Amino acid sequence: MSISLQRIDPETRKLLGGATCLDFANSVDWASDGAERPPHTDVLNAPEHLAAWGRRLGTVAPGTTLLVTGRELAAARMLRRAIHSLFAAIATGTPPDADMLARLVRDHQEATAAAHLAAPDGHWQLDWPADDPRRVRFAAAASAIDLLRDQARLARVRMCPGNNCGWLFLDTSGRRHWCSMEVCGSRAKMRRLYQRQRRSPTAPSTSPAARRAQKQRPEAR
Repeated sequence: MSISLQRIDPETRKLLGGATCLDFANSVDWASDGAERPPHTDVLNAPEHLAAWGRRLGTVAPGTTLLVTGRELAAARMLRRAIHSLFAAIATGTPPDADMLARLVRDHQEATAAAHLAAPDGHWQLDWPADDPRRVRFAAAASAIDLLRDQARLARVRMCPGNNCGWLFLDTSGRRHWCSMEVCGSRAKMRRLYQRQRRSPTAPSTSPAARRAQKQRPEAR
């Protein structure tokens, strides 16, 4: 029997990162070795998805049409890998990869060269023409550099320890462990319960909670 895996909708993907660059990296799930998870966990599977994801992130105005090419989608995905690699390294206290840093620098340089200054909400920031198909990538690169410059926020970058998650987030409370307690936190709780059920000689191995933990599959976020 085959299992149909529902693809993630860019318009409804949860934003749990606390920064544009981290949410941009969270557009796919990550394996423990830093590799991207299967396509059904990825919101950037086609050029038009990048524009939809930009609207979700707030970097593309509603109703704006972006003519994103396959080349731009590939560039956005490469930047996503660089951002995740960099902030995952910071979160785990390991040296960042030089090639990933160089990728971020190149994209930020390109973004800066194409930008103008605007203050739509009273705060000056880099901006780009509304229909520039590169603006999602540019906004993510600018956000990443801003986060790197902010030592207080940078110290709060965490990576979710959930199985095959790897999402990044800002722990603003100082007590946050999971990207989402309802998703990864709940999965871990159910796995622990299942393991206890298996180890206990008296506990019924077919309890409803144990069965749910055993059959649990990744949920959409």
